Amino acid sequence: MYRINIRKMGNVAKFINMVKNSRGNVYLELPNQMLCDLKQNEEALQMLYMINPKEFWLELFLTDKQDSYDFMTYMIGAGT
Repeated sequence: MYRINIRKMGNVAKFINMVKNSRGNVYLELPNQMLCDLKQNEEALQMLYMINPKEFWLELFLTDKQDSYDFMTYMIGAGT
């Protein structure tokens, strides 16, 4: 798995669309170290709209190498 740290979300809708269209699984590490599959958990994706941008910190784990490049490109542009 490929670990990605997200510090700035930018366009939340674009981020959610990227997760839904990713080739592999996209796991969010929860505070209790459990993993939540964002592609299978619509409620977790919707909660991203409520995150305070100043307290933002997501640890993601990706199962497909190509997805890691897509997420890195997204982060460079901060989802604009």
